[in-house]
Amino acid sequence: MRMRFQKSAIALIVAGLLAVPVVALPGAAGAQTYTDQRYIPKYPRRGTEPDRRGSRGIGSGAAFGVGLGLGLTIIDGISRQNQMRQPPPDYAPPETPPPRQGYRPAPRKPSQQARSPRPPRETPRIELPETLRVAAAKPRVYSIGDKPWASDTEFVVTLNPGLSESDVATFLSDYGLDLIEQTKIKLLDQYVLKLAYPEGMSVRDILQLAGDERVFRAQPDYFYYPSDDGTSVPQPPFAGLQYAFDRLGLGTGQMADGVSGEGVRLAVIDSGVNASHPAVAGVVAAHYSAFPDAAEGELVPAHGTAIASIIAARSGMRGIAEKVSLLSAEVFRADERGNMVADSYDIVGGIDWAVEQGAEILNLSFAGGRDALMEAALAKASERGVVSVAAAGNEGSEAPVAFPAAYPSVIAVTATDDADALYVFANQGDKVELAAPGVDVLVAAGDEGFALQSGTSMATAYISGSIALLLQKEPGLGLAQIKARLSQSTEDLGPAGRDPQFGFGRLDLSKALQAGETR
Repeated sequence: MRMRFQKSAIALIVAGLLAVPVVALPGAAGAQTYTDQRYIPKYPRRGTEPDRRGSRGIGSGAAFGVGLGLGLTIIDGISRQNQMRQPPPDYAPPETPPPRQGYRPAPRKPSQQARSPRPPRETPRIELPETLRVAAAKPRVYSIGDKPWASDTEFVVTLNPGLSESDVATFLSDYGLDLIEQTKIKLLDQYVLKLAYPEGMSVRDILQLAGDERVFRAQPDYFYYPSDDGTSVPQPPFAGLQYAFDRLGLGTGQMADGVSGEGVRLAVIDSGVNASHPAVAGVVAAHYSAFPDAAEGELVPAHGTAIASIIAARSGMRGIAEKVSLLSAEVFRADERGNMVADSYDIVGGIDWAVEQGAEILNLSFAGGRDALMEAALAKASERGVVSVAAAGNEGSEAPVAFPAAYPSVIAVTATDDADALYVFANQGDKVELAAPGVDVLVAAGDEGFALQSGTSMATAYISGSIALLLQKEPGLGLAQIKARLSQSTEDLGPAGRDPQFGFGRLDLSKALQAGETR
């Protein structure tokens, strides 16, 4: 238990020490292709050769405490842990809306019993950050049920722009780090390394690593989870169940103002797509997998297939943008508990691939905590004109909008039902921008079946598909123009104006498509 605590403490101190950006080294990285991006060099691992710097052990608890105190003194309270916490500083709990026909306030979840604080340490003069005192996420760290919020065996280091593969190899060798994977993120012109927690590192080694001019940022390897309710009700192929089109102002079987998404490239960053399902057969134009060597059973494309069918189904049900060019980035896989999960490293790799493939829209139907690496990648994608759409989350009214939906460059989406009532498990807050159908919506399921599913994931797919239609009709629209058009083309469902439950309201797609004709 003691070694586990020391391992977690070292890893999070590394994250705090290395969070402050360092001036980038000059030079440009050589051209890379995605066939060699996930190359893992075979560097000597610790223990295969004599240690050139002497003992790397942590030593006694007292020695560790003194070293940790030195580290905290040197950084003088500079830490990026607050950036990883939820909610953001400007978050205020939503006010209870006035009663309205069809509106059902989300039930309050029973508060969890507070954990008993740990007894004082032997050296009380050292005040550890709150996230180091306990292993579980505190209330201000975004979590999804009892699922872990970050890896306890791996962390992520981002190197400065302009470094080469030989620079990466030298960096790893200098500190004896165990490399799990590395990738070059073209969006950022930076190498990102997934590393094993350095159990044998001394505090002095950590301080040296913190000051290395090659290091841009180090952080935990955050986890993200799909934003659906995890259940489905099997249904026969019957497009009449798709009330969403009526709610969006299109009507059953009616084409959206003559547009179908043709020519627009939309990336689903998810669990992959079951391309053999009749509903989505032939819709995937390009595929990327973060797990080329995954074991059987780890890859479960159910969630990604459901999202793809809402956007682009061509058989058995109706996709909102059935002729869109769909890009599938497979970054989620099943963990040992059977949960579908993706980490920071793999998601950013999928985003980078999608942008390189010319994606104009990113569908991000998942939720988790704040992540500086992902935020930087999405901001850079936004600068290139890519529109990102994400799920607000399914943790209930007590939870603020999750990330990545809460980032400024991303459109945050919540879910409604066939009566325009708010999904009872939807997160709420002033970051919510749009609502769309997401309760009991028809999706492709299994090998060739269909089901009803609920969640802000599903609503996100409807908004992504709607933007594809908008871009086909008006290809020159930028992110700010798209946000303005959508926010002005809504049915106001809650309190007048924008509110923490519905944002600007439920999208009226027909109004959004027609707005360009009157300008």
